[in-house]
Amino acid sequence: VGEWGWRFNINPRGFADELMDGAAQAARSALGDEALSTRQRASTLLTAGYSSSSCFGSATALVAAIDIKGSELGVANLGDSGMRLLRFQPGSRAGNRVSVVQKTREQQHLFNCPYQLTRLPQAEDYDRLIAEGKERLVQTMQHVRQSQQDTPDDAELYSFPLKEGDLVILGTDGLFDNLHDEELCELLSSVVTPHEAGFCLPRAEQTTLPEAADAARRPWGSAPHNEPGLGFTDPSVIANAVAKAAFRQSKDRSSRTPFALHAKEAGVYHIGGKMDDITVVVGWAVRTA
Repeated sequence: VGEWGWRFNINPRGFADELMDGAAQAARSALGDEALSTRQRASTLLTAGYSSSSCFGSATALVAAIDIKGSELGVANLGDSGMRLLRFQPGSRAGNRVSVVQKTREQQHLFNCPYQLTRLPQAEDYDRLIAEGKERLVQTMQHVRQSQQDTPDDAELYSFPLKEGDLVILGTDGLFDNLHDEELCELLSSVVTPHEAGFCLPRAEQTTLPEAADAARRPWGSAPHNEPGLGFTDPSVIANAVAKAAFRQSKDRSSRTPFALHAKEAGVYHIGGKMDDITVVVGWAVRTA
């Protein structure tokens, strides 16, 4: 939450980075563990990330985990970040070839007040904060009534069936406040999928094509699209395009964005996009070994 920066001179990235770094470390430690379901795994990773944090701040959070067979996606979502699972229909005309088959819901206490994980200073931190020139934060903490905070246990948990060739998009509210799902699908209707590139092959064949797996990791356009195993659109290219589209829409003062429609439902006057932080993470569901 950027307010920590301009109001309290606290780097707002610190808490969010620690949260995700802790979740990633827990994920690496749990590789191959089949004891938990995908939704339990995602929840455990989110809890581990929060427990590992020490920086003051607050953030919404979303963690996703795939089972060892690659057939199910688990998600733990707290707040108004989101996940979209897109599926492509080979051979369909452009307007119908991609659709959102699964999605998360945002969690709001009230309009534009999402659930958040928070790490607040305690009384024993005040002297150090004052010495660092952060008297305003100390004064706020001393005069604000403490209320119940959201925790990782408040996250909504999901499990979705996953097919090879699916596209997973994770994004902050800066994405989903500005782009409708239909606009997202239209934007991505021309991407080259792993199926179209010939990369989604039977497992036995894939193990004989390590060079195809290496080539498929190159940026899009670096390999011919008609060669087996090469040339599907790099997820970094997709993430960049989606983020730029959301940014452009956020500056449009007349667009009927999702945020504008939600504001109307809440009785709040708002027209156009919503300027906000935009983070997009994209991945194709493919086997590489």
